[in-house]
Amino acid sequence: MKIQNSICAKSQLPLLVDVASKVLALKSLSTLSLATVLGALSLAVPFAAHAGLPPVVTNVVAVQQALPSKLVTINYTLSDPDSLSASISILVSSNSGATWTVPATNFTGDYGPTVSDNATPTVKTVIWNAGTDFNGQFSTTCRVRVLANDDDYAYIPGGNFIMGDNFGDALGGSAETDNQNVQTIYVSSFYMDSNLVTGAAWTSVFNYAVTNGYSFDDPGASEGLAYPVQGVSWFDAVKWCNARSQMLNATPVYYTDATMTNVYQSGQVAPYVKTNANGYRLPTEAEWEKAARGGVNSQRFPFGNTINETQANYYGNTNNAYDSGPSGYNTNYIVASMPYTSPVGSFAPNGYGIYDMAGNVYEWCQDWYGYPYNYGTVNPQGPTSGAYRVLRAGAYNYDSSYARCAARGNVPPTYESSNLGFRCVRSY
Repeated sequence: MKIQNSICAKSQLPLLVDVASKVLALKSLSTLSLATVLGALSLAVPFAAHAGLPPVVTNVVAVQQALPSKLVTINYTLSDPDSLSASISILVSSNSGATWTVPATNFTGDYGPTVSDNATPTVKTVIWNAGTDFNGQFSTTCRVRVLANDDDYAYIPGGNFIMGDNFGDALGGSAETDNQNVQTIYVSSFYMDSNLVTGAAWTSVFNYAVTNGYSFDDPGASEGLAYPVQGVSWFDAVKWCNARSQMLNATPVYYTDATMTNVYQSGQVAPYVKTNANGYRLPTEAEWEKAARGGVNSQRFPFGNTINETQANYYGNTNNAYDSGPSGYNTNYIVASMPYTSPVGSFAPNGYGIYDMAGNVYEWCQDWYGYPYNYGTVNPQGPTSGAYRVLRAGAYNYDSSYARCAARGNVPPTYESSNLGFRCVRSY
């Protein structure tokens, strides 16, 4: 592909894409091959216990528009036998699919979390502004990949992001330095639950787990099927992740032995982590913050630098200059008794299509807590040991300072509370 800095007389060179793809569902791939343009597709594995069939993508073709345009037209055919919408993500490679690290984010058209579809194969069109994302680059080995899913997860593209912040904000009224070790971190691509694990999802997997060798310290609780599960310890959260993996025929991540043969199903142990497993797990702290930022660096919150109760479920504190409140609990979710959680997805998603990354309930991360945060700059895993596990996101009963993307929390892994839940990720 040729993206030019200025008008020139050279003839148009089409963007080349190939059939390299990552098979993420139990469906055969269908490809299109043309003389100068090859098609590529990718299907997404169900990220929740989805009873139906995944969407089908075929006939992916990407061509740069006539020079001097730096726009690329991407066409693909989409169908889904049992859903009326799909989430569409697009990856771009500059090296024949060896890596998918072109920072392609400027897409318009049939792209994003709610692309309409049905059982009839329909041609969809996306316009990529490569002049913004890939300006001045020339490559005959570009590849495009289209990912579609109709389950409750989001694709987080690999790449660098700025972790931490230097706003100098107080945390709960006291000076905070915990999040101010600002650094550039690289995180590989992964999938994350778009929503917090709900009471319904927890119960479904829990019921499977307790009849298949698992035991839990607490049964979990929620205000309703569509509300986040809470009252779950770190140990129970990772056991639940393993049960979800086995329930959906994926390889579990957590084990009780270094040979990764005994799946962690009971008790309270610091498990071994099988990093190349394709099953469900908690996000690392770096993954969580990258996902929370939604592709935008250096903002306080997933949605900008200020906050109010129409954007998140948190305890308003107008003493914070960036919080327009009102002060106190979110007035939309005060009920007869605590906890004042909100149904998942009650607020707008961030740039990656993820909900509730600020407030509602705190979220467990996989890492041990360490201070200051300084555990490498490529896929950091946190300390190798510790006494506390990391919490992120804030909660309905914590003020806005705790809901910031960079705010860190920590508690013992045995801890459980009505303001603490989790969501899962899965390696790409």
